[in-house]
Amino acid sequence: MTEEEFAIYREHLVLAYAEAKVQAGNWPAGDAERLSEEAHRTLLPGGLATPAHHFYVARDDDRLVGTLWLAERDGDNGRSAYLYYIEVAEAERGKGYGKAMMAALETEVTALGLDSIQLHVFGDNTTARALYRDAGYAETNVVMSKRLR
Repeated sequence: MTEEEFAIYREHLVLAYAEAKVQAGNWPAGDAERLSEEAHRTLLPGGLATPAHHFYVARDDDRLVGTLWLAERDGDNGRSAYLYYIEVAEAERGKGYGKAMMAALETEVTALGLDSIQLHVFGDNTTARALYRDAGYAETNVVMSKRLR
């Protein structure tokens, strides 16, 4: 990903994350964009050059069809990759790009010398959950919530 692509990506990412957190009931709509901006500023203090964070674009010929962000992490079971974000461009969905990006992710993570891949997915994102299950991912934790007021 280039610096120019990252600037556009980051702006989109902040808004998309804010919307997802509101949709999941985690954040109030009025605070969501500010909270998302703060979270991304903390996670990516160096922007594209933040150490141990990797950003990719997926292309078909010259068309940008998707984006992906992963970070290297040390954990109890060795070094792993944490998939922060993967998205196929709306006009390109349903064409197999998500599956191809997940396969490329495994190749890249292996090349980085990491042992596993972890990710979070919002419960209402059934499309992504199906993609991950089809790619061999297992749910290791499930957090549930019930709104009382």
